[in-house]
Amino acid sequence: MSASDYRCDGFYQYPGRAAREAARITLHPASLTLHLDAGQRLFTVAQLTVSPPLENIPLAITFPDGGRFMPADNTRFRDWYFHHRTPSPVYFLERHKGGIAAALVGVVLAVVLYVMVLLPWLSDVIAQQLPVTVEQHLGEYSARYLDEQGLEASQLSAARQTQLQTLFTRVIPAEMRHEAGLRLRIMRFPEEANALMLPDGTMVLSDALVARAKSDDALAAVMLHEIGHYRHRHSLQMLVRSSLVTLTVMVVVGDVDGIGDTLLQSALFVNEMRYSRSMEDEADAYAIAEMKRQGRSLAAMEQIFSALKEEHADDDGLTLPDWLSTHPNMDARLERIRQASGG
Repeated sequence: MSASDYRCDGFYQYPGRAAREAARITLHPASLTLHLDAGQRLFTVAQLTVSPPLENIPLAITFPDGGRFMPADNTRFRDWYFHHRTPSPVYFLERHKGGIAAALVGVVLAVVLYVMVLLPWLSDVIAQQLPVTVEQHLGEYSARYLDEQGLEASQLSAARQTQLQTLFTRVIPAEMRHEAGLRLRIMRFPEEANALMLPDGTMVLSDALVARAKSDDALAAVMLHEIGHYRHRHSLQMLVRSSLVTLTVMVVVGDVDGIGDTLLQSALFVNEMRYSRSMEDEADAYAIAEMKRQGRSLAAMEQIFSALKEEHADDDGLTLPDWLSTHPNMDARLERIRQASGG
């Protein structure tokens, strides 16, 4: 035994047995000797498996045959062992409490970066690559879903419906008139003024919204806003985003067996997802630009949006702070329209 060796007492458990007996190890510069009543055995550091060093929990050294040794002097053994082997991040965090705070901050920042930057970008990239058939299938399902929710055929006169169809055709921007999917469907929503764009390019306009509009330009503003959603494939982006979040959670928790069924459920309920704040802003900007290009009144756009603001003012019975809501603040949207019109 050289001067650099160190003896450490402890307890040994034979492989497959619960009983333990007093034993000893000798720590050499690059190896370890296990001393038992039956004799002694030499092991290299690479042959040892050591349990994670958590707080004051005693370490356990496992040998190649499954035998285990618990040293009485944890501190001395840790120093020797980690002189030869790189400690795990857990060991580093345990010894440096500031590292725990730094790790937590890093995790939070990573999650924020993923949700706020990477996820929207990835959703947009994937959505732009999806084939048109995906939009068509989602649009067909969404149309059936609307019928099941009590939406009925429009009660407007045939002449008025014809006028609206003509207006819709004229409103479609020139570069999008080749889009085969763009069409207008007029329906009666249960006591609600609303408009929405299905993933396949079918715009649904409610009788009540037509009644709230004081001019064709007001209706054109709503139509262009919804066409903006279709132009940027926002429905598909929301579907992809929902699916990516689901996949991320399942991978993190280790439950990947039901991925197929989960993605199918995400696709089926795409029509129930609200657009994000950035998507609504993008659709607004698209509508404003097209209204100007077509020489239509932005005051009419302000009128219909103001009417919708009053219509849905008490929908949720709860007012969320603007920074917490995913839906754009309507006052901010109206102010943007006024600024664009030079008002």
